[in-house]
Amino acid sequence: MKETGPYRIKKFACSAALTLAVLTLTNCGKARVGIYHDTGKNWDYPETVAVLPFSYDSSLDQNKDTSLIFREAFFNYFSYLGYNDLALDTVDLKLKPIIRTGVAMNDIPNGQLVKALGVDAVIRGGILNATNFTAGIYAETSIEAYLEMIDLRTNKVLWNTKHTELDTSGILTPSLVDLIDDQANNSKVNEAYSRVAESFVLKILAKIPDPASLRHNEVRLPRIEYIEANIKGNNKLQPNDLIYVSMQGESDLVGHFDIGSFKTGIPMKEVSPGLYTGSYRIKKGDRIDNALIIASLSTKNGLTAKKFYKKALATKETRAKALPEKK
Repeated sequence: MKETGPYRIKKFACSAALTLAVLTLTNCGKARVGIYHDTGKNWDYPETVAVLPFSYDSSLDQNKDTSLIFREAFFNYFSYLGYNDLALDTVDLKLKPIIRTGVAMNDIPNGQLVKALGVDAVIRGGILNATNFTAGIYAETSIEAYLEMIDLRTNKVLWNTKHTELDTSGILTPSLVDLIDDQANNSKVNEAYSRVAESFVLKILAKIPDPASLRHNEVRLPRIEYIEANIKGNNKLQPNDLIYVSMQGESDLVGHFDIGSFKTGIPMKEVSPGLYTGSYRIKKGDRIDNALIIASLSTKNGLTAKKFYKKALATKETRAKALPEKK
């Protein structure tokens, strides 16, 4: 475990004082997901899933808000996978009659959840710890949480994860404007937690079993074989860089791709039967941070299949403001 508390902050500040640059760090530690039952080809994987309200330490008011932010961030990206998932407000409404004061969500028996929700599986999760701290040259936001998917038909855990996502920044020999800007950004607590929650979710999304290939025949969605992009894991995008995306799937359909929620519906052209390509050129001022590349293929009737690029996230380089020259 890393050191926490004032000693860690003090050590960071002392080390930081030795350099003359602006430092911005995002925890790039890989999230580990334990897979106990993969989708396979013939395995009876759950079709319908409900994301339950996430648990939190009720002694800290902020944890409640963080659990809501984290749950929504997870659901927003989980919905891209090949499950039929209940809307969060529908889940909450159906659970209301069985939730009793003093009874934790994780203590509700699976049998009751089946009757109340009518789904094959549930996602349980919880905030284990959350921090948002700003002082002088140091700012930190972190979320430690767990997630697990449970098949209610068998009571078996299909996959689980426990991960800590940390975002820290320190400004070294800053101008007053830089210092105020950095502190102001981190002091927007919910926005800071939203960024960290999204980063957390994106790291585990590619590792969660996706039964989309098992569902195509059932709902007759367009078939997407693969998606490729020219972005690499650690490369930062610069203005005028080109994001190039290609998708192989069924022919004579309509294709487009999204760059997270920043830019959606970018058209793709079918350049040869079943091969669709599209691109987007980075502009100055674009705010792209750990964005998922998602390609879509739609029929004339509006049925749409989606697939996301698993190898890397789109991230634009952020440059520190230059310090004014001394005259």
